[in-house]
Amino acid sequence: MARTWPRRSGFVFCALLCASRASVLLRAGARATVVPLASRRALVRLGAKKQKSHFEAYTIADRSAAGIFPAPARRDGVRPLKKHLPEGAPLSKAPEGWADRWLPGLQLSHKGMRLLHLCPPVMIIDDFLSHEECAELIALTESDRAFEVQSATFSTLTAAARTSTTWYTRHGAVPTFVGRAVELTGAHPDSLEEPQIVRYATGQRFSWHYDEVPRSLLANGGQRRATLLVYLNDVELGGGTAFRDLGVGVQPKCGRALLFCPSDVDGTPDDRTLHAGEPPLSGAKWIAQFWLHEREYVPGVVPGAQAGDASAAYELYCARRRASMEQPSDGASATAAGAGVAQNI
Repeated sequence: MARTWPRRSGFVFCALLCASRASVLLRAGARATVVPLASRRALVRLGAKKQKSHFEAYTIADRSAAGIFPAPARRDGVRPLKKHLPEGAPLSKAPEGWADRWLPGLQLSHKGMRLLHLCPPVMIIDDFLSHEECAELIALTESDRAFEVQSATFSTLTAAARTSTTWYTRHGAVPTFVGRAVELTGAHPDSLEEPQIVRYATGQRFSWHYDEVPRSLLANGGQRRATLLVYLNDVELGGGTAFRDLGVGVQPKCGRALLFCPSDVDGTPDDRTLHAGEPPLSGAKWIAQFWLHEREYVPGVVPGAQAGDASAAYELYCARRRASMEQPSDGASATAAGAGVAQNI
């Protein structure tokens, strides 16, 4: 059973933090909630001093003129100050409780995690996977444990704009990836969709799109709360992930993870996260990704996959971790062997 998270004061703080200078219209399906102007004043009373030292609230510009997607319904945002860019701000600089609105179980102490945008959150984690682990995921696409499918999308509007090749695999084939995802997000393993590995050849792309799930498909797992994408190789030219309305771009680097939230903790979609996979201009780009849902997701793409597969993969990951920690190092083994020889003399 997936965890349920208490609504802590941080949730209220982040709701206030993201308020614009005037009232803000929050999209919530067919409903809308008005955040009053008073919330902006409340920000001063709730730790704004630290926030203002490292982040700034701003109004998202309308960049929709040249595209088919409208400007986001929400136009408020919070981003790091320029002194933290392009690397991003350390999570230690973020206001207390900021993540509760999106990922209450997020491992805030994860090494190497940095914020490229605070509201909505866009984060990167370098060395999330090792080069060897990335190579293993790429090699998996040549085995009978990966299933190539047409790179499908939820919308016919974006289907023609995706020109990559996609493989799905069972959770049990990638226990390390499952384990790292669960540790990072604090999510229940069975809320993860099937692992997906994608190759973009030179010039291939995935144009502007949202990661949210259409209403007609919410019965299985609910809305996608987070996207976890890992770049499996370095790309010299192009190949980045761009967020149109946030002015954020992420360059592929082997082992680097990108984490962002297509919706909040209650499953309300956030159209400020419109993004695109830019074409690599030299060589191929490889990625692996998970989507994290509100509740248990039942696999249905890979033949033979079933409910509980992700939990089993996570248990395997934990068992391997315990075994590696219990296994003595070479130095310890040599010491022990030497002590044994000394006792026998």
